[in-house]
Amino acid sequence: PGAKRMEVRKAFYRAAKARQFQAAWDLLASARRSGVADKHMYGVGLSIASSAGRTGWVDALWRELRQAPELRRTRERQPSEGQSARLNAPLCTALITAFGSDRDGSRLGSCRAVLQWAVEHGIANTTTYNAFLHCASRSIGGTASARRGRRRGGAAASDDTSATDAAALAVAMTDQALAQMGELGVARDARTAASAITVYGRAGRLDRARDVYEESGDVADTVVGNALIAAAARAGDAVLALDTLASLGDAASIVSYNAALQALVKSDQSLDRVAHALELRRAMAEAGLAEDEASVSSLLAIFGDGPLGEELLAERSLQQQQQQQQQQQQQQQ
Repeated sequence: PGAKRMEVRKAFYRAAKARQFQAAWDLLASARRSGVADKHMYGVGLSIASSAGRTGWVDALWRELRQAPELRRTRERQPSEGQSARLNAPLCTALITAFGSDRDGSRLGSCRAVLQWAVEHGIANTTTYNAFLHCASRSIGGTASARRGRRRGGAAASDDTSATDAAALAVAMTDQALAQMGELGVARDARTAASAITVYGRAGRLDRARDVYEESGDVADTVVGNALIAAAARAGDAVLALDTLASLGDAASIVSYNAALQALVKSDQSLDRVAHALELRRAMAEAGLAEDEASVSSLLAIFGDGPLGEELLAERSLQQQQQQQQQQQQQQQ
């Protein structure tokens, strides 16, 4: 029997590695029935369910795992059905991540339920909260994407979740999560700040995004700065975007500059957009950052059809020709 159980586990990991989702799930079910499924197998199972887009599988594991601690406390005998794999912080994080990966971003309530379970059982940590905040950020963009897809499929607008309601819910839950972290003494890190800023930025709450950035202090890094620049770009606040970019200094990346350029494109503030765009181009060149398609698209939107736009197109055309020549030379060699 021991050898057979070990073979089931080996077969499960082989199927998971080969991305044979249904086979791996069936093997996990067998391991759960025989009581040999451990925490790592459950974690891999959640990853499989997420990759396969099978939220029903995630629901099944959530129902099973959250009962395990109760069974362990109230029964002296060993729990069956694989429930000896007690739900811990890494598994809570995996559950939230799996629910949050739902393609339409509609499982924020499930993510919140897992987080609350972790809090009630004293196992919530920074990683658990970060997974939840990432889920909250996806719930806004995901709902809009799913809504467009359903409308293309003929669904009525009244059947869709309101984007405003989705944003309000995500903001409220993010507020609660950040406040709860403070109450419980759970430390924030760069990912906490970046995810929260993304939620507020997508919801149009630039004031809250700025607050989180200022509160992040020493944990603020390029990713956190980029999140605020992106939020500012979404709101068309070029001044905030440029100020944040400047604060990053040498840590600014091509993503940082592209977001700042996008902010200039969308901004209706009284500033010289062309002058700022030229300054950003100069800074990018000095930093050794090559312009990409996003950079060029934003610059053309700012320069328009004038001499600067024509010059940029000519430069881009010359670069593409040089790249093609290099590729041809490499192929000949």
